Amino acid sequence: MEYAYRYGDPGRLYLNVTNRCANRCSFCVRRDSDGLGGALLRGAEEPDFSPLREAVMRHGGPRRFREIVWCGYGEPTYRLDLVGEAADWLRSGGAKIRLNTNGHACVIHGRDVLPQLGAAVDRVSVSLNAPDMARYLQLCLPDLEQFGAHGGAPVTAEVLWDSVLDFLSRAPAHFEEVQASVVGHVLAPGEIEECRALALALGAHRFRVR
Repeated sequence: MEYAYRYGDPGRLYLNVTNRCANRCSFCVRRDSDGLGGALLRGAEEPDFSPLREAVMRHGGPRRFREIVWCGYGEPTYRLDLVGEAADWLRSGGAKIRLNTNGHACVIHGRDVLPQLGAAVDRVSVSLNAPDMARYLQLCLPDLEQFGAHGGAPVTAEVLWDSVLDFLSRAPAHFEEVQASVVGHVLAPGEIEECRALALALGAHRFRVR
């Protein structure tokens, strides 16, 4: 399992620090491949800061990149402490730090983690992926049992969907750039426009169809 990899843009480095994710998205590349761009991303191990730093240095170090992205084969906010620990070093060469997330972080940790993330990340891209809760459950297939309890009660579909919207709506107060995204080929054109309207109404600065 590679902890740092390049894919596409040579000025961007991606960090792969967990394979844990409560979503089982019908469109996820993990269903068909063990990696991207020749990098092996599937694996059970999770690095601490030292092996992550070594992996980044094998690609030339943080000064080589204009953007470093927390985005691998899992939801990066499971590794919240590592995201915070690595922030100063990753920024030391002038790179901006971006987080690609499904917006579950506050439910995963059972508390508001947006201030902590905002201190460690400059930009955030939230995978909205659906215009409403029913479509989200159909496409993203979340395993609600993985979340344990939220506020003393089991996490329901409503709690999870609302948490994604809440994350997106409060993100502009914590990050300099907020993007919402959807996977275009699994949505009808009208659904994409509904997602765009929802994202912008919640305060996203940008909307991207992947």
